[in-house]
Amino acid sequence: MAARPVSNGTISFGLVSIPVRLFSATVSRQVSFHLLHKKDDSRIQQKIYCPVDDAIVDRSELVRGFEVEKGRYVTFSDEELKALEAQDDHAIEIDHFLPLDKVDPLYFEGSYWLACEPVAAKAYRLLAEAMAQTGQVALARFTMRGKEHLVLIRPVSEGLVLHTMFYADEVRAAGEVDRGLNAEVKPAELDLAKRLIGELAEKRFQPEKYHDGFRERVLEAAQRKMAGQQVTEAAPEPRRGQVIDLMGALKASLEKRGLKLGEATEQGKEQPAAEGEAKVAKSAGRRAGGERRRAGAKK
Repeated sequence: MAARPVSNGTISFGLVSIPVRLFSATVSRQVSFHLLHKKDDSRIQQKIYCPVDDAIVDRSELVRGFEVEKGRYVTFSDEELKALEAQDDHAIEIDHFLPLDKVDPLYFEGSYWLACEPVAAKAYRLLAEAMAQTGQVALARFTMRGKEHLVLIRPVSEGLVLHTMFYADEVRAAGEVDRGLNAEVKPAELDLAKRLIGELAEKRFQPEKYHDGFRERVLEAAQRKMAGQQVTEAAPEPRRGQVIDLMGALKASLEKRGLKLGEATEQGKEQPAAEGEAKVAKSAGRRAGGERRRAGAKK
């Protein structure tokens, strides 16, 4: 089935106006379940209950309440909320351009493909190619469904994609969580970690390599149930133990990938393991020489 636009707008680029349509760029494939009555497998209905009246309430009797204090509300009618909504003029007004790496992905919320209207194909291509060649993305404002959004427009796959973004006060500060800032990282540990990152690095993102294992197992089990087969429980994955020896874990990770820790780094320096082996060999040589001298003296 052909995709349907969820909204439309007009990108304001200086004195250039580019009418566009917005299409959802993502779709959730997560499995969902309905609640059924165990006795007869019929779907249950959720009723709206008022504990003060001890009665089921019809939706026509509901109003929206905003909690100003614990247990205290101010109410709004649909008409009042409609009057407070931003004017949906479909304008996507570009505020400024900046490099993509200056925008933290933490602020990204939703994603939408921007499709050009036939009358604005040339202007659309001009903006997309100019942004791609300059490596810039655009920050803009856009009102959709009565809500004002901060949005980012970037060139993707020879077109444009729009990301709605969280406002600054919607993103929690990093200081709210423990980041282990007091833990000491040794230079040798850091060097091994950087080597392991280099070994695991790839040149591009390949999302097709990854699948939702839970969804696939649910769909497979549902097919078996339809065929009258018994659904078996998947064996639990073994839990990994807590990493105590950080250096040992890093070395084992590198050795598992076939790397010898004695190999030189990119700077041409020997790794600590190689230096240790050389010292052991030198010490063994001195001991062997001393034993030969002592044997000659006894003769």
